[in-house]
This record gives sequence, structure tokens and C-alpha cells, in this order.
Amino acid sequence: MSYYSFVLVCYNNWNLSRQAITSLINSLDDKYKTKGIELIIVNNGSTDETSVGIEDLKKLYTAGSIEIIEIRLEENMGYAVGLNIGLARSTGRIITVMNNDLIFTKDWFNGLAEILENNYAVGAVVPYLSYAATIQNVGVLFDSIDEIDNFAKKFMQNNKEKVTYVDNVISACVSFRRDMLMLIGGFDFWFGMGMADDTDWSFRANITGLRVAVVGSSFVYHIGNATFAKIPEITSAAIISNHPKFMIKWNLKGKENPNGLHHSFREVIQNNTYLREKYYFPTKIAEFNLSSEPLLEKKDNSVRILLAADWTNTKSQWRNSLQKAISYAKPGKEVCLWIPQQYFMENEVGAEVKKIVESLNWVAIKLLYNNIFPVDLLRFLRSFDVIVSVENDYVNRYITSLAKENNLPVR
Repeated sequence: MSYYSFVLVCYNNWNLSRQAITSLINSLDDKYKTKGIELIIVNNGSTDETSVGIEDLKKLYTAGSIEIIEIRLEENMGYAVGLNIGLARSTGRIITVMNNDLIFTKDWFNGLAEILENNYAVGAVVPYLSYAATIQNVGVLFDSIDEIDNFAKKFMQNNKEKVTYVDNVISACVSFRRDMLMLIGGFDFWFGMGMADDTDWSFRANITGLRVAVVGSSFVYHIGNATFAKIPEITSAAIISNHPKFMIKWNLKGKENPNGLHHSFREVIQNNTYLREKYYFPTKIAEFNLSSEPLLEKKDNSVRILLAADWTNTKSQWRNSLQKAISYAKPGKEVCLWIPQQYFMENEVGAEVKKIVESLNWVAIKLLYNNIFPVDLLRFLRSFDVIVSVENDYVNRYITSLAKENNLPVR
């Protein structure tokens, strides 16, 4: 069992991944290596030379004190779920999640590890970054490794006493103790491909009462959006879909959620009480509520069909899947659409569904606006006889993968 776990998620872009991995290994002080380090690489459905490259690195570092573990996924599960899969495999006391478009400089980890080891009021820490959408942003651009190293050394020396407590950080590089992971779990799968999942995680971390800190004695060079830039249409659809979901979930007031109660991130954190069953996102099967009883009671012998999707994501093919589900829903079968109010406007999605249903032959359709605690997701899925799959939908991809893992029929 390793003391330090590093979880890197990558999708193609092997040259960047290799650069991140080698710079990480070379940057870490021997005092960390002697305690044991595992590097978990979640190969998120890559189709390039990533798998071969990881095997080459395993051979290169076999004799060292860093264990390289590849988790190879057949399809891209999105960044949030990819991280969760890596976290489920981790064993370390101190865990770091990171993008593959980072360049690590000497001693960047020292300041982060020191705070996590000695200040138990802090649950998560992050470095300053060359590029970020939060106060972590230093806003520098360099053309060579030497320039990066020279800047990092001066920056970390000049800011070595600076620790800033914040409401939100980006997940490009975050370190935290295992007790934080046990409190809030992983990232919210409802954010699918990514975007807003890191701010959501930051909120949940802060609500526990532990603090999230940006550490001046740590700097990492972040290229930024290297993977997302390769899939611009999917990324754009995720941004457009996830921002309203985030606003609704945290009851933030804005044009997407005019009835929201909170006007700022600080208000959200101050006005929420931590409840583990509400905020904890399991990363492995054993962490779910494993009661054998389904969450929804069945009053008759009808066949229940469940369709759950990223309803507002324009790339999702849920409309096609709904039409197919209706086409094979014979008498005695009920098609249930799970549209949790915690993420979606009931009238917006419900109206869109009704347009499709009204244009087809009538069938028993039930709209479920239930807000299900993440730990109860498996019990909820067991309430159905068939789970419908949806193309180009990362939320559905996770739900159907969970169903398959638990031997629930997926069609």
C-alpha cells in the first residue's frame, strides 16, 4: 500500500501525458518516494498510442519506488467519472488528482504535502497555475522547460508563506487527505464530460467544515484545455448544459435559475449543512447503499423501463432512445424518465418530452422528478427491469455501466 496516490486521467494526447508523467516523477523528492508512491493512469478510452506508452513507462520505472498502474477504459467516461474510477483504485493517505496537460517543477509538491500532513483544519490544497479560471491563475506563458523551472523557483520562494483559503478551485491539480475523500467521495457524475464538477467538489469540501487552500509555495505549469480543445463541440455542449445544472443544484440566483436563493458562492457554503448521504458520491460499489430492497416500490407486475440522460445536453441522443423505448414498450410496460429536479427545470425538460410522446403512439410514460441521494443510486436502478442506453451521453454512460456491473439488463 502506497502512502501517496497520484491519479491522472488522459484521453489521447499521449505526448502531453508522457510529459506530465515524467515531469511528475522527476519532480518528487526522495523522501516521498521512500514512503511509497502509486501513479494511477486512467486511460479514458484513448485510441492513440497511450496504452503502449504507459507500458513503456512501466518498464522504465520498474526498479523505482513508484508503481505505475493503468486502468484502461473501453470508452471515454468523461473527466468526472474517470477521476472517480481512479480514486476507487487509490490506496494512499494523501491523494492528488490531475490533468495530463501539466508540467511539474522541482519541489512543487512539498508545500502541499506539508500542509496536509500538519494542518488538519485543511482538507484540500492546490498549487498556483500558469493558467486557471480561479485565483490560482498566475497568467504566464513560456516556451521552454528552463523558463518554466526558473519562474517556478522564484515564484515559490517569493510566495512560500502565502496560503489563501477559497470557496472553489479547478481540478487540474488537487491534493487532499483520504479523510476528505471519505467525507465527500468523488466527483458528481451529473456533470458528465466535465465542467463545473470541480467547483461542485470544492463546495462539498468546504461544507464539511474543512478548508480548501491555494498554496504559494507550490506552482505547476498548466497548458490548459488540451483535451477539451480536441473535442470542441462536445466541450461546448457540456459547458452550456452544466452551468445551469450547477446553478440549480446549489440554488444560485441567475438567469438560468431566477428563483435561486443564494447570490454568491460564499452564501452557498454558509447556508448548507453537511449531510454525508446527500453530498457523498461513491467511487466504488461497496460505498453504495447495498440494501436488497429496491428504492421504489412496485405495486403490480408491470415491466418498468428507465431512461436517464443528460437532458439539456444538445449532443445527447436521448430523443432517439426515447422513441425506441416507446416502440418496444408493449402493454404492461411503463417507460420512466428520471429527470431530477436537483439538476433540471421540470417544466423545460417535461415540455420537450411531451412533444415527442404526443407525436407517437400512446404508451404509459411516467416522469420521475425524484432527487435521489447518490448513495441510493443502485437501489434506485434496481427498481427497474430494463435500463435504456443513450448514445453520446456521458451521464447515461455512467448509469448504464453501473447497471451492467450489477447485472441489471441494459437495452
